Amino acid sequence: MGKKDYPSREEHEVWQYLQEKEIVDTGLVSDIFPEMAAGKRNKILHSLHRKGYLRRARNGLYYNPERLTDFHRLALRIKPGYIGLGSALRHYNLIEYEDFTIFVMTRSFRKKVSLEGTKYEIQFIPLGNLFTGFETKDGVCISSPEKTFFDCLLKPGLIGFATITKALSASKLDWHRFISFFRMTGNCALHQRTGYLLELMKKNTSMDIPPFVFEFLEKKVKNTVRLTSAGSASTFNRKWKLQDNVGERNILSWWY
Repeated sequence: MGKKDYPSREEHEVWQYLQEKEIVDTGLVSDIFPEMAAGKRNKILHSLHRKGYLRRARNGLYYNPERLTDFHRLALRIKPGYIGLGSALRHYNLIEYEDFTIFVMTRSFRKKVSLEGTKYEIQFIPLGNLFTGFETKDGVCISSPEKTFFDCLLKPGLIGFATITKALSASKLDWHRFISFFRMTGNCALHQRTGYLLELMKKNTSMDIPPFVFEFLEKKVKNTVRLTSAGSASTFNRKWKLQDNVGERNILSWWY
C-alpha cells in the first residue's frame, strides 16, 4: 500500500479496530465507538485516508485494499444496482478468466471508478426501463442467468461475441424467461443480432434452442443492420437482414 504517515494516538486506537475490515464507513466506527461525535468520526476516517491507511470509494465510504476481497459488495455500496455482464457470467462459472472490470447495471447512473490500490475498476452502466431481472444472492444483487445474457447481447461491445457464445453453450436457460426481456424493448437490431447468433450456435454446435425463440425474434426483422458498428468487411444473412462484420470463425472461435 506504500509508505504511510504515522497516525495520531486517537487515529491509532480507531485503526486497531478497523485494520482487518474490508469496507469501512462512519456507521461502522459508530458501532465500535458509540460515544464518539459524528464530526470526529468523519475527521478520523478522512485522516486515515490521507495518511494512506484507507482508500476512498465515495463520500463517507472507504476500503482497505490490503484486505479487500468482496469487490462486488463494495461496488454496490458505491452506487445501488446489480452485478451484470461479464461479472455475472464469472459468478455463474460461465467464463473462466478473471475480469478486472466489475460491471454494475443501474437505472440511470453512468461512471467508471478505479479502485486505487487494486487491479480493479468498476463500470456503472445505465439501463433505464430495462433495469430489471435481478435477484439477491448471498447479500449481493445480481442479474439472473437469463437477464445476464440479455444484457450481454444488448451491450456486446463490453463482452465480446466469442465470450457470449461460449458462455451460452455452457448455460441452461429458461428460454421463456429469456425471451420475456425482449418483449420489453422494440430494439429490432437487438432481436436480429440475437436471432442470428443463436442460429449460428444451433447450426454449428447443435445447441438445443426451442423453435419459439426464433419465431419470436424473427417477427422483429425490419431493416438491414450490422452486427457491430465497425467498418470491416461483412457477409449478408438474408433471413435476419444482418451484415456480419465479425465473422463466424471469430464469433465461435472457441468451437473451431
